[in-house]
Amino acid sequence: ALNSSTLWQSTQRKLRKHNFSDKSVYKLMKQLYQHTHKHFVSFPVAYWSQTPQGDSLLVSGRVYLPKNRILKGIIVANHYTITSNQEAPSNQISMEMVYLMKGYAVIMPDYVGYGLSHDELHPYLHWRNAAQTAIDLLNCMPPLLEYYGYSYSKDVVVTGYSQGGAVALGVTRMIEEDHHLANEWSVRKLYAGAGPYDPAGTYILSIERNEMGIPAAIPLIVTGLNDAYNMELSLGEFFLEPLLSNYEDWVISKKYNLEQINQMMGTTIMSELLTQEALDLDSPQAHMLYEVLQKNSNIGYDLQSPAYFLHSLDDDVVPLLNSTNLQEQMPNKKGKTFDFDAYGSHMEASIPFVKYVYQDL
Repeated sequence: ALNSSTLWQSTQRKLRKHNFSDKSVYKLMKQLYQHTHKHFVSFPVAYWSQTPQGDSLLVSGRVYLPKNRILKGIIVANHYTITSNQEAPSNQISMEMVYLMKGYAVIMPDYVGYGLSHDELHPYLHWRNAAQTAIDLLNCMPPLLEYYGYSYSKDVVVTGYSQGGAVALGVTRMIEEDHHLANEWSVRKLYAGAGPYDPAGTYILSIERNEMGIPAAIPLIVTGLNDAYNMELSLGEFFLEPLLSNYEDWVISKKYNLEQINQMMGTTIMSELLTQEALDLDSPQAHMLYEVLQKNSNIGYDLQSPAYFLHSLDDDVVPLLNSTNLQEQMPNKKGKTFDFDAYGSHMEASIPFVKYVYQDL
């Protein structure tokens, strides 16, 4: 049934009708679980990774294993932006579990700041740290699979949408650039959807437009990268009220989901959330943040693995320039597919992305 285009279209229509509310997404996950749970086992895992500063840290994630013990390979699935700890893969099921129906093990890291490491600040858009948690989970799989009697291929499929798309590209890059990892694992294909591959370019565009698709991303980025790089930014020179007085409760507490935070922030207008200093790249603090965002760009990376990139022309959250800049500046385009079409909003386009990955596996 999951190969039916009609089913995916119906799913997209139902979610669109409810504006992709958390309630409607949870209902979809529950229905999906009811129809698939007899075919797999799933459990949270704890393992060692590291903070952005390189210190050892116990983190968590989730592993999905099909009951058929002959695997086609392992899928490293990287999740989109979350803000509440309850949304972490280790705490609930995720749509990416559908991929195991094609005969793969699916692994999902929580990232630093969620799950077991929820007391840490999440280094939002620090792709290398998020990718490291994914790779460290991948490296835990051989002994786990062997213990449970699975035969498996060392071929890896890497996927992710939105924030997960940028992380997925980062995972692939880290495997390609590390000789030890490249000898251990082979990336069969990368699937990335609407990722913030060019966060510095997005920062400039948001300032020019005076608008941010998801306002919650502002405190996520500033607080997360400020901590990750020990920049010691003065948040009073970045945030206006009421964000300044509430960002710890709204974001750092990890009590609220993205929809709730956006509602509490009450606006998508940059000049109503950020100070003039934060909107002026000539100011020392804004320039410091811009330089860190540039460090977290993968624009221009010479990707070697086969890849599929999707981005909706109507994306209202992650600007299209992230994918067009990626395409234009990618030195080696052989084996790369860039799918830019009118797939609807950012959330709506996630359904055709998952559908494509599922049917292409």
